This record gives sequence, C-alpha cells and structure tokens, in this order.
Amino acid sequence: MGKLALIAALAAIVCLSGIPMAVRAADQHNNEVMPQTSSGARSGTEKRCPSQQETEIVLSKASALMGQAKYHEAADSLQPLSGLRCDPRVSLLLAAAFEEGGDRPKAEQTLQRAHSLWPSNNSIAASLAREYLGSGQVDKAAQALGHFHATATTPMQEMELGVVVFIASHQLVSARALAEMAYKSYPSVHSLLLLANAMQLQGRFKDVVALLGGKRDAYGGSPAFLITLAESEYDSILYDAARSDLERAISLDQNSYQAHFLLANALFKLGNVDQAISEYRLAIGLSPDQPRTYYQLAIALQAKQDQAGAEDELAKALSIDGHYAPALIETGRLLISQNRPSDAVTQLNLAIKDNPNAEQAYFLLAKAYSQLGDKEKSDEMAKRLVAVRNANWKSSGNKDGSQSAPNPATSR
Repeated sequence: MGKLALIAALAAIVCLSGIPMAVRAADQHNNEVMPQTSSGARSGTEKRCPSQQETEIVLSKASALMGQAKYHEAADSLQPLSGLRCDPRVSLLLAAAFEEGGDRPKAEQTLQRAHSLWPSNNSIAASLAREYLGSGQVDKAAQALGHFHATATTPMQEMELGVVVFIASHQLVSARALAEMAYKSYPSVHSLLLLANAMQLQGRFKDVVALLGGKRDAYGGSPAFLITLAESEYDSILYDAARSDLERAISLDQNSYQAHFLLANALFKLGNVDQAISEYRLAIGLSPDQPRTYYQLAIALQAKQDQAGAEDELAKALSIDGHYAPALIETGRLLISQNRPSDAVTQLNLAIKDNPNAEQAYFLLAKAYSQLGDKEKSDEMAKRLVAVRNANWKSSGNKDGSQSAPNPATSR
C-alpha cells in the first residue's frame, strides 16, 4: 500500500458485507441488553425480552437463513425481536439482512436506531459508519464513531474501518493511535502497513522507514511491504534505496502498477529519464485510467524537450479526469511558454475552481495576465497567491494536532 492506497482502499472496505461485523460483534459492549421490559406494550400488555436461550435460537436461525441467501426470511425472523430492543446483535444482523437483500436505506435506519440505544457499542458504530462511508457521508461516519473505544479484543475489521474513517475525516492522530492498537492486537503485514500509512499521512516518513526497516526480515517477501517502505524512502529523499526496494517488489509482482509508477518517480529523481519514461509507460499499460501517470510522463517528456509528447500526455490525463489539477496547471504552464496566455488563463482558472489552495496556479495566473497586459488582474492573482500560501501554512496542522492529509488530486 502506498501513501494514498489506504484512501483508495476505502471503496473496498465500505463495500464489505455487513454480515462479518454483525456475526463477529465480540467487544465488551456487545452483551449490553435493554431492561427486560419494553415500553412498546399494546392494550396495557407488557412485552418482555425473551430469554438469552430464546434469543440465541433466533439469531442462529437468522444466520443460517442468511448463509442460504434467504435475506428477506432472515429479516422477517429478526424483526419481532428488533422491536423489543433487547439485544444489539439482533439489530446488527437485521441491518446485515436488509443490506444483503438490497435495501440499504432500511439497513441504515436500523443501525441508526440501534446506535441511539447503544451509542457505545463498537460494532454498531462501525457498521453505521460503514454505511455512511458507502454513501459518501464522511462527516456522519466520523460522528458515528464518536464513542468508539477499541480494546485489544475489538475485531480487526472494526479497527481498520475506524482508521479509514479517521483518515478520511482528517483525524490523523486518532487514526495513528487506532492503527497502533490494531498492529499490537493483530500483528501482521496488513496491520503493520495500516499503521505505516497512517504515519505517512502525518508526514512521518523517516519514522516509517525506521519502523518498516526493522521488519524487513519478517516481511521483505511482501510486495506491498516493499512498496510502502519505498514510498517513505522516496519521501525521505533516499531515492537509491527506494529504487532497490521497488525493483525487488516488481521481481515479486511484475503486474504491480504502484511499484512501476513509484519506480519511475525514483528513476526520474536519479536522472534516469529514459528508464523513467519506460516505467511510466509500463504503469499505464497496467492501469490506463490513472491521470497521475500521464501527468508524470508528461513531466519526464518535457525533460527530454519533447513538448508535443508532453502535451499529448497531459491531454490524456484530462480526458480521464477533466478536474485533475496538476495536469491543468502544467497545461497552463506550457501554454504560457507558447505565448498563449488566454488559453492558459482558462486552464488555470479551472484548476483553482476545484482546488482553490493550489499556489502554483495563482503564480502562473499572475504571469498569464501579465502577458495579456492586464496588470490589475496580475496583481490580484499575486495577492491571492500570498493569501493562499499563508492559509496553507496555517492549516498545515489540523484540529487534533496532526498534519492534514494530502489532497488526493495532487501527484508526486
């Protein structure tokens, strides 16, 4: 996993079935039960929670039905108990049945009700957060984890979900603390890289190099381990070390897009431009829908004075993502060098529309307007550059004292 791989993995995590979280709800809060009477009585008749044995029978039957893909029948069997609000596991399994049956709104509603009753239940909180992430509601996902307190027995899946939510909501100190607990409780290459990614997003590249370097003997045969280590080596300006680890990763997995892409970056920094270009092209062949690869290839082609080739690659990047700021900015730079300031202004304004903190865009806009003879606009862009630079500096740390996560729209 690379620095942004954890964010990219979000889609995989949030698409996981709700069943594991429901069935493996094993932390200390999962045995919370409501009082044995319910206020939902009709006609003065008091409804009572069933015995523990009766509850287990219903849960077992529902789980068996779900294993047979009979999700609607499972939901029907659980709903009477869910109405009694006696056992949080009932709500977890009912939400999973709704989700697997294709009714995500009911799944979310079920978890919302359960969360209001058992706000400290980690499994319910994690399941609800996963639902919110699935619909792109990062703030709500973070709120759902407001009372999430992991222990050594909290399932790894829930801890990992928590780390992803904290990263997505820029709570990087919390993400790192939870990742450290996950690695301590479930030591493996996967949990180690989860921690490394959280540290990378804090800008602690040298610490990651030290952490992973000490585990090379144990995990040096893992391409993901070598790629993550190499990424921090690259960020620590240890380009030769990064190159060596990435070449080793590719020898283990020749079809790793991330390894070829990062190796190209390291080769470019080492001055091996031709080799870098070859690696970028290999990376494109493995994953042709990544705009950053075309952008980086364009930069390498410019180093070879191939301006036409660079323009072609930038156009390809923008054909994939017309809002990709690095390509828009670089296109603007090329247009300025070609004495086409009006076209440059168009591209650069698109860049700042989607990425208003892009300092380089304001710098180039000031140049473009100067070429056009518009001193007033040029001065305005220069002033905005100073303001944005100051704002970026002040916001380099977030509210929990950690460095803000990088903008996924930027590239190495």
